[in-house]
Amino acid sequence: MDSLKKNFIFLSQLLDIPVVLAVSGKKIGYVSDIAASLKDMYPRISGLVVRKGILNREKFIVPWKHVTKVSEKKFIVLENPETPFAPGTSLQENEILLKDVFLDNQIVDISGSKLVRVNDLHLLKEELKFWLVHVDVGVKGLIRRLGWSRVVEPAFHWLFGYEMKDNFISWKYVQPIIPEGGTGHLALKTPNTTKLSELHPADLADIIAELGVEERDAVLRSLDNSFASKTFQELPLKIKLQIAETVDNDRLLNIVTDMDSDEVADFVSELTVKKQRFLLSMLPSEKSASITKLLGHTGKTAGSIMNPDFISVKQNVTAGAVLDKIKTEAGKNESIYYVYVLDDAGVLTGIVTLRQLLTEANERPVSEFMRKKVTRVKIDTSTKDVAEVFYKYDFTIVPVVDKLNKVQGIISIKDAFESVFREIRVETEEDV
Repeated sequence: MDSLKKNFIFLSQLLDIPVVLAVSGKKIGYVSDIAASLKDMYPRISGLVVRKGILNREKFIVPWKHVTKVSEKKFIVLENPETPFAPGTSLQENEILLKDVFLDNQIVDISGSKLVRVNDLHLLKEELKFWLVHVDVGVKGLIRRLGWSRVVEPAFHWLFGYEMKDNFISWKYVQPIIPEGGTGHLALKTPNTTKLSELHPADLADIIAELGVEERDAVLRSLDNSFASKTFQELPLKIKLQIAETVDNDRLLNIVTDMDSDEVADFVSELTVKKQRFLLSMLPSEKSASITKLLGHTGKTAGSIMNPDFISVKQNVTAGAVLDKIKTEAGKNESIYYVYVLDDAGVLTGIVTLRQLLTEANERPVSEFMRKKVTRVKIDTSTKDVAEVFYKYDFTIVPVVDKLNKVQGIISIKDAFESVFREIRVETEEDV
């Protein structure tokens, strides 16, 4: 274990130590921060940010290639680098400053799906090569940084028989949150650090809700449109509206385009008239029309919470043809497990499930094996009565029909119960 520890060092042990020239021993400043490149799997140390003096706050960069020796007491650099050290703290592409980005800042722990605060960084060293391998989020790391380890750790052991342990998160489970314009703002955009898509959209939405405005924007910018839409749908309405006021219109449009129509309608109904008109005018005409139609339904009815996107077929279509249609339309429909069978007039006459389709012969018409008795709700059914239908029959999806029995949309169990217990969501939003 001791030999293993010798191969590691903490960032806090390197900050503020002197930087001296190799031959003359002349002190040229103190370590203010350490730069690392994100090009590799683990960030590799690429330079020092040196502050000229304790009172002199002027800084300059020393590229790592000029470092010839490292210890906890000093950095030693070449006497005569081939190029003068550059003033300022300008970084190369895909570089970040470790102290600035991490210490006392929040990161996303991908393995635990939560926000945590960084107390120190754990570096692996191999001669003059250094890599960031762990993030320290434990109390022990904070005590170490404050210089209290020699007093606090023995005291804990003596008083409580408790040995303080490190609480590390491996770099592969770490996602820094860096606002646009912040130091190292490329961190969220590099392939090896875009890890947020490993989270469930609902978990990521919980994390975003805890972030500040700039950090939220940074996270959403780092996601592709599809994942950003799924995450955005899971956010409380209050947070959605805040984001709508801060992100640019094009980014908002990209997010909304991939959302379910019923979710868009709920969100759009709370926007300013100007923003509503922009989104509805820029969305694909078919989607814009369905959203406008949903906005026309009164609140607390099935029509106000239904999703107008669903899969339907005619009675004479074969099982194989329906499966082909499901494959084609799967990406734009909330549910692919239920297919609604309509007659020539568009009236609902039956339903088939994906399980049935997978077990029936491809050439068999759906009219021969469809379930003809279909539980449905009317478009003006109250949301409370809709929820009771789900509770009574243990369904996951229920179709919504008009007065002529033509399917207008579908309602999921999630949407039904959210509408009934909306006050719970409101209370949650007020606590954010």
